[in-house]
Amino acid sequence: MRLSKGQRMFSVVNYGLLLVLSFSIIFPFWRILMLSFNDGIDSLRGGIYFWPRIATWNNYEVIFARSEIINAYRITIIRTVVGTIFSLFMTAVMAYGLSKRHLRVRQAVNVLILFTMFFSGGLIPSYLLLKDLHLLNTVWVYIVPSLYQAWNIILFRTFFQQLPPSLEESAKLDGANDLTVFFRIVVPLSLPIFATISLFIAVGHWNDWFSGTVYVQDPQLVPLQTLLMKIIRENDSTQLIAGSLSNVSQNSVKTVTSYSVKMATLVVTILPIVCLYPFLQRYFVKGVLVGSVKG
Repeated sequence: MRLSKGQRMFSVVNYGLLLVLSFSIIFPFWRILMLSFNDGIDSLRGGIYFWPRIATWNNYEVIFARSEIINAYRITIIRTVVGTIFSLFMTAVMAYGLSKRHLRVRQAVNVLILFTMFFSGGLIPSYLLLKDLHLLNTVWVYIVPSLYQAWNIILFRTFFQQLPPSLEESAKLDGANDLTVFFRIVVPLSLPIFATISLFIAVGHWNDWFSGTVYVQDPQLVPLQTLLMKIIRENDSTQLIAGSLSNVSQNSVKTVTSYSVKMATLVVTILPIVCLYPFLQRYFVKGVLVGSVKG
């Protein structure tokens, strides 16, 4: 089919705008990556945009020589994996029950869930509650408060309502109970929404720095993002790499600055989520669209 001149012009302008937008999004991350691989002292001269001028691994050597970085990575991975699994299971089960119109007080529970999207108890009541539950300074303080999220419940519930009721009815005629229907029929048919919500939850856990700042004083339980905030706030390069001097050669330390270490730390923080996203991206759009078609 031959395109008209106006259609061709629209395509050119459209693709041009998309390229500009894509470049504006990708370039800052690419520049951070190049700065992280460049000599710290040389980076102070500026002019590092598309490739490193003096390539080096020293910035990453300094980061991973700090024991708190490795420990923070461990805590973040644990909370992300465990928190995602627990939250995904609890949210899906609750949403499956709320998707059944014959459930008693269903509307009241839905109203309460919707209420939490707009109002919360506040920081101090939350802190006191977690203190009374003895969750402060434990890894569970990262997991338990985020088990249920209203928006995720709504997406799950709406997706489950799209499934044909005849599948559940036929399974129950064969003697299946609700749990069997859920795990043997509903879950396999709901992989798009499970992948989408798991990405939401995992990114939320991975990016959360506030919980580690407010609810945790034990340095052994500080997650990566909280430590990253601490590193970014440090302006003195001698303080920034003080914990690494015993494990890093003096030649490496001489070429490192606080700015170059910050860039390398950002890359180390962002990279796992960037690597995870392509595996879930094909489910992402379908899960969000189908999960939000009806309220």
